[in-house]
Amino acid sequence: MALPSFMKHIRVLESSGWIVTRKEGRVRTCALDRDAFALAGAWLSEQRALWEARFDRLDALLEGGTEDDNKPARS
Repeated sequence: MALPSFMKHIRVLESSGWIVTRKEGRVRTCALDRDAFALAGAWLSEQRALWEARFDRLDALLEGGTEDDNKPARS
């Protein structure tokens, strides 16, 4: 990866609050912001719970549908 592309990614991460950078001379040090990752982790946990519940309902619906498929059709 070229340096300008890398620096663009660093700036995006810094502006989003995910990292903090410090420059001393020619050396730039980057550190992760744990609080920002904790917020993202909490949001991802909520999304995981939401989707797991949706998939559980879909699974229950599909399991229930297979029992109905074996019943004879009404005339």
